[in-house]
Amino acid sequence: MCMFQYALAQEDERYQRDTTYTPNESSENVHILRIKKGYLLGDGITFISGKGNFNLSPSLQTLYLVNSINKNLSAPNSTFAINRARLNVFSNLFENKISLSARLNFATNYASTTTGNRSFNTVLQEANIEYRPNRTHSFNFGLRADYVDGRETRIEGESIGFIDRSLVSDAFDAIFDFGVRYKGNYRLGGTNLIKSYLSVTTGDSRSALQKNFGGFKYGIRLDYLPFDKFSRAGEFYMDDLYREEKPKLVIGLVYSYNDGATSAKGTNGGRWLYGDADRNVLLPSYTKFGTDYLFKYNGWYSMGSFVATRATVPNNIAGEFRLDGSFITYPAAQTAEQTKDKVLSRLNLGRGFNVQAGYLFPSNWAMGARYSTLKENNITAAFADYDRSYTFVTTKYLSGNSLKIQFELGYNQLREALKTSTQNGTYYSQVQFTIQL
Repeated sequence: MCMFQYALAQEDERYQRDTTYTPNESSENVHILRIKKGYLLGDGITFISGKGNFNLSPSLQTLYLVNSINKNLSAPNSTFAINRARLNVFSNLFENKISLSARLNFATNYASTTTGNRSFNTVLQEANIEYRPNRTHSFNFGLRADYVDGRETRIEGESIGFIDRSLVSDAFDAIFDFGVRYKGNYRLGGTNLIKSYLSVTTGDSRSALQKNFGGFKYGIRLDYLPFDKFSRAGEFYMDDLYREEKPKLVIGLVYSYNDGATSAKGTNGGRWLYGDADRNVLLPSYTKFGTDYLFKYNGWYSMGSFVATRATVPNNIAGEFRLDGSFITYPAAQTAEQTKDKVLSRLNLGRGFNVQAGYLFPSNWAMGARYSTLKENNITAAFADYDRSYTFVTTKYLSGNSLKIQFELGYNQLREALKTSTQNGTYYSQVQFTIQL
């Protein structure tokens, strides 16, 4: 059986990695740092003292992409890119009671062309502090990937089985947000396990580090694991690297309510601000519901998700604030229904479905396939040029998710309104190399 090292997960189970150091009685007051022995690729550099440890873990993903919008695959375009270039900083203190986590992604192509003076830095992806009174409950405060997005976002970009996440994730997942969170594990008897997640966040993503433009976002996720935990945190990477000897399954329900949405899906808070006749800020509410699953057994895995969103608009919106802070009053001839439609047209409203599966061969080669589809509401932001996607991937694991090469073929179908006689979608192929030190 091929053995893979622990995959670094988006989830908070990172502190369970073998980077801890418990001092004995004679060394309890010693503060000399030492480097962790027995390095494996992906472990990063760990400094250990009598009070805890400090870990630095860089990762890099390089990408080459070729695509064509023509049915006959003529006139292809090619792109070289750094998909991700990250530095993870993680520390456990006081026998794992407290941890600090931060992450920088230097490969960001964000340009403030739509936010004006409401711009923000997207290099910082994560910065939070967590307190664990025990191994069953934990409390987290700060910026991190949210619990109340789809299951795909629970997995680091370096550990997903495909090169990119699905259309559904792109359309509806905000991923990062700033707030307070709780996670608890509850045994129901035998192998039955419930994981509960609660969060109160800004709903504005990383722009909340500048200001919380709207109300708060309230979320809950419940995960049910009927066959106990996955081996070696297998819940937080896609391919069955550990080759589960017994079937493992997690089924999740997730719900969130943003009381004052100011961007299409919560990633660019402050983009759209509305007001009444007295210029008091009025904002729509944004609700998201989803369900998802992950199954693994003996090298096989399958993952799926469904998500739906809706919004409610206040009745007395009279205008909107420009990005420079000035207020535009809507024309008197504009009806309340037209105003409502205008607000809704700027939100990602609709539903999406994604399903994928794959198999890891004993030779450490993996094959996978994915199908995704989106259905926009009649009045919504044009959040998806493509409403259907077919993806096939093969991966060679050289050292788990810490060193791998992926080759992907896919087809993204244009939504009906964008199709022409010569173009129905985009055909593409891409190759990605991943290394985590």
